[in-house]
Amino acid sequence: MSSRSLFSLSLFLFSCASSGGDRPPQAITADIWIRGGTVVDGSGGPAVRADVFVQGDSTLFVGMPPEGATALDTIDAAGLVVTPGFIDPHAHGDPFKTPRFENFLAMGVTTICLGQDGFSPETENLGEWMASADTLPLGPNIAMFTGHSTLRRLSGIDFDPDPSEEAVGEMEELLESAVYAGAFGMTTGLEYTPGTYANQKELERLAKVVGRHNGLIMSHMRTEQDETMEDDLAELFAQGRHASVHVSHMKVVFGEGEGRAEEVLHLMAEQRDIFPKFTVTADVYPYMASYTTVGILFPEWAKPPNDYEEVRSERRGELLTYVRDLVKKRNGPEATLFGTEPYKGKTLAEVAAEMEILFEELLVDSIGPAGASAAYFTMDRELQERFIVDPYVMISSDGSPTMHHPRGHGAFAKVIREYVVEDSLLTLEEAIRKMTSLPAQTVELEKRGRIRQGYKADLLMFDPTKVKDNATFAEPHLPATGFETVIVNGRMAGPSSDLSSGKVLRRRP
Repeated sequence: MSSRSLFSLSLFLFSCASSGGDRPPQAITADIWIRGGTVVDGSGGPAVRADVFVQGDSTLFVGMPPEGATALDTIDAAGLVVTPGFIDPHAHGDPFKTPRFENFLAMGVTTICLGQDGFSPETENLGEWMASADTLPLGPNIAMFTGHSTLRRLSGIDFDPDPSEEAVGEMEELLESAVYAGAFGMTTGLEYTPGTYANQKELERLAKVVGRHNGLIMSHMRTEQDETMEDDLAELFAQGRHASVHVSHMKVVFGEGEGRAEEVLHLMAEQRDIFPKFTVTADVYPYMASYTTVGILFPEWAKPPNDYEEVRSERRGELLTYVRDLVKKRNGPEATLFGTEPYKGKTLAEVAAEMEILFEELLVDSIGPAGASAAYFTMDRELQERFIVDPYVMISSDGSPTMHHPRGHGAFAKVIREYVVEDSLLTLEEAIRKMTSLPAQTVELEKRGRIRQGYKADLLMFDPTKVKDNATFAEPHLPATGFETVIVNGRMAGPSSDLSSGKVLRRRP
């Protein structure tokens, strides 16, 4: 039986295993001995007092120290919790530009999943790219996905809404090659070009390739808007007949209230019942503003492959009306905060006022659909927080080292500070599960996400009351604090260390 087919059952039974239940070796001689801490092992089960012994890149033993135990290095964890390193199922960045990914390490993230929203390295041989990345001084581990939009580009389809059988076959071959190279599945970005031109037949053909290898499809769905949410989910669930599916950075733009969240979660639960062989999961970031290009404010007929200047010249009035109405629907120009120069840190309303023009004229005449990125304050707190507490929803950042949004430097720390310590929306044990074993199970990261004998030693030590997300929308690149001790593959890798012990992880198809 597929390991995914056991997902629903194991989600609730995983906590039955005690952190201190491992049988100690006859004699313990470890590299690292973490003493006196409170272990929250990632399963969701209760915290226990236990020591953790690390040998090489793995956990040697968890429990009360046997007589005669020795170690090369000892870490005093008294007064601290010891947890698995956090796993970010939806992250962005280029390891060839920022291999250390210090923004993630500073908030306790020891593994990141790249290749998101349909875009991965534009190479026909992802295995070679992964091999090159593995020579870099990586901070966290990297798990790669292959992007659907990238597959379209590599196969020459680009903006074709009805690709030939031969072209789709080439996409299938490229995807198969990526999975054999170690990719964990495929991502889609159906709100972006060229992915938005894909039809259901194409998506299901690719889903069958992913499903044959028991991989995962992560989807930035087609609109993420309230009025089309059921259609967006139905499109994804059609792929879920062939493979496990996952909703990236789940939100309902313009949706309101816990009841609307319940409706969405009910549809996901129904899909799990219909196709129990496959998983249906999601991730969320703990902020009420999204971040992407201003292209999201423009109609499809003004974006590639259409010539924007030609569209603006011939249909300017229609374009101004479309943009004005959509921005007003999205809480107005005050709710759009630019994250790129020359407007960085100012709202659309502020920039338009400074230039003494209408905000729609600024967007249409001065910026265009590819001219800037911004944060959009369009999300309902009650709705999003209902998503956060659902047992099948994990935490992500959807962030990068350079993005002008605080989630890239603060998401995981914010969950601890706000939702565990301050608001008690989550218990510490459940928050840790959502950031460790749940994404590890979902992505199928082998022997990660738990503190358990034989599992990889990606570990954190911290005082939850001292964890702080310092990044703000005004200063989005301030690193989180409170995670002074971060261990990746058995080696110190946190903010106070200059060691780089991350690896490119590969999935065995």
